[in-house]
Amino acid sequence: MQTTHNEHTVCPVCGMDAADSNISTGHLGMTYYFCTDQCRENFLARPALYIGKKLPRHEDRAIIKRRRFKLDQAIAGMHREDLLTALNQLMSVRNVTIEGDRLSIDYNLLEINAGQIEAALVKAGASMGSGWAERLKRGWVNYTEENELDNLVAGAAPCCNKPPAKG
Repeated sequence: MQTTHNEHTVCPVCGMDAADSNISTGHLGMTYYFCTDQCRENFLARPALYIGKKLPRHEDRAIIKRRRFKLDQAIAGMHREDLLTALNQLMSVRNVTIEGDRLSIDYNLLEINAGQIEAALVKAGASMGSGWAERLKRGWVNYTEENELDNLVAGAAPCCNKPPAKG
């Protein structure tokens, strides 16, 4: 692939080489390549978080989250191994443990979110806890993660008792 000045072949989300990737998108007249669809999805949700002058990954910044999910039924045997393999293949997953119908996972919020993990769980054949309390908890987690990422994009606001900087 020949690179022009309007193409970036380093994945803007995780920093991996994406020169041989065919996963790309255009943004503000530039083409960005991604190592995975997961990175592309994160970039499309908040491009300002991944391009610009001060990037979290350039600061070696990570937002490590530990989430616990309740599944509808206990996972055991071969299905447990398949589920562990599917989750460990996701970008930025650090630690996965399954004990009966409880799953605990550590991940970097800058590269993956709880909604993407839930989608991977369902794709791998697990069914999420279907009670109203579990659905509410998952919705709240997704909402707070979206807000946390949006706040990173917005940057720091001026203090309430100081006027904003001029010029």
